[in-house]
Amino acid sequence: MVTFDEAREVILATVQALPAEPVALAEALGRVVAEDIVADADLVPYARSAMDGYALRSADIAGATLANPVTLPVVGKVLAEAGEAFLAAGTAMAITTGAPIPRGADAVIPFEQLQRADNHIVISAPAHPGSSVFPPAEDVRRGDVLVKRGEVLRPATLALLAFVGRAEVRLCRRPRVSIVCTGNELVDVAAVPGHGQIRNSNAFTLTALVSECGAESRYCGTAADDRAVLRRLLESARDAADLLVTTGGASVGERDLVKGALAELGAEFRFRGVAMRPGKPIGFATWDTMPVCVLPGNPAAAFVGFYEFVRPALLRMAGRCSTALPVVRATLTGHVKSKPGHHYVILAGLALTAQGFQVTPLPNQCSVLVRTSAGANALIVLPEGPVSFDAGDTVEAQVLDWDRVVGTPQQFPQVTGSAARA
Repeated sequence: MVTFDEAREVILATVQALPAEPVALAEALGRVVAEDIVADADLVPYARSAMDGYALRSADIAGATLANPVTLPVVGKVLAEAGEAFLAAGTAMAITTGAPIPRGADAVIPFEQLQRADNHIVISAPAHPGSSVFPPAEDVRRGDVLVKRGEVLRPATLALLAFVGRAEVRLCRRPRVSIVCTGNELVDVAAVPGHGQIRNSNAFTLTALVSECGAESRYCGTAADDRAVLRRLLESARDAADLLVTTGGASVGERDLVKGALAELGAEFRFRGVAMRPGKPIGFATWDTMPVCVLPGNPAAAFVGFYEFVRPALLRMAGRCSTALPVVRATLTGHVKSKPGHHYVILAGLALTAQGFQVTPLPNQCSVLVRTSAGANALIVLPEGPVSFDAGDTVEAQVLDWDRVVGTPQQFPQVTGSAARA
C-alpha cells in the first residue's frame, strides 16, 4: 500500500514521452509538440500598411494645417498582393490594408483623415514617420520560439505555424491504450440484464476518457472471472499497446484475478493498493516496458482512479509538460471529512458565481454508483484525516469540465451528513 501522492510519483517516474513522428499540419490539432519550433525568418520582412488610405512621405506634409493644407497628386495604387512600388517625393499612392509600403514612403494617412478631389488628396495635419505602418517583423522575428516543446497545438497555434510555412511538424506519438474489463456480472449495453447482472458502463467511460486525453483507445473486451480466459485476453490486449488499463477484479476477493494473472504473465507491480477512497485497490505495474494501470470495477472508483492516475500517465506519454488537472480555490457549500490513513476524493459540482467559485459535494458518494460521476464536474481531494471542512470553508477543487463550471448556472443538490463515503 502506498500513499496517494506516492502512487502518482511512481507512475510519473515510470512513464515517459513516446517517440516523435512527423505529422502534416492539417492533422496536428490537439497533438503535443516534441521540440521547440523556432522561426527561421522575419515575418513579414517588409513594412505594411495598417489602414486603407494613402502612402506618402511624412516630410511632404510636415507643415500641413487646417489653414494651410497640403495637396498631393495621387500617382498610383498599391494592393496587398502587388509587388514592390516606388513613391517619388511630393506624391501619394492609394494603398490597402496589409499592402507593402512603397519605397520612399514612410507613413499612411487613412481615408477618414483627408479629403479627395479628382486625382489629388488634401491633408490638413502632419503625420509622423511610421504612422499607420506595421514595421518589418512586426509579427515574427527570426529566432523567436513560436511553440515550446510539450505544448498542445490549438487552432490559433496552427494558424501561426501555417503563417511561418511549417507544413509538417514533429509531434509526440499518440499513446495507444488497450482497455480490458472483467466480471461475470457484466453484459453488453444492448442487453437486458438478468438478476445480478449490470451493463458494462466502465468500457464506455474509460474509452471516452482515453480519447479525451488525445490518446488512441482500443476496447479489447470483457473477461469472465476465469484465470485462463483473463490471461488470454490480457495477452491479446498487450499487442501494439503503449498502456494497458484494466477495470474490475482488482481487490483481494476470490474472483479478483487481475493482479495475479498479470504477475503470472510477467508484470512487475510497483504498488498493489493506494491509501485512498474510493480506489483503494488501484495498482500499477510494468509488463516488460509497458505500464499497466489496474482500476477497480466500481464505476465511481474507476472514474476517480482514471483522473488521478491514468490521465497523468497518458499526458506524460503524449509529451505534455503539465499533467495535473486545473485546480481552483472554492467556497464549500456542504460538509466533508476524511478519516485517518486515507486521502478522500469527493465527486463535486463546481460553479462560478458572482461571489467566486463555489463547490458542492454531490449527495451519494458510494463508489458502486454511476450517476454521481456523471453529475460531477470537479473533484475535491481531502488529505489524510482526521480532517473536516464545513460550509463556508475554502477548499481546492480539481476541474473536470470547464464548460459546465462557467456555463449555465447549475443547482447542485446539497449533502446531508458526510460526503466522504466510499
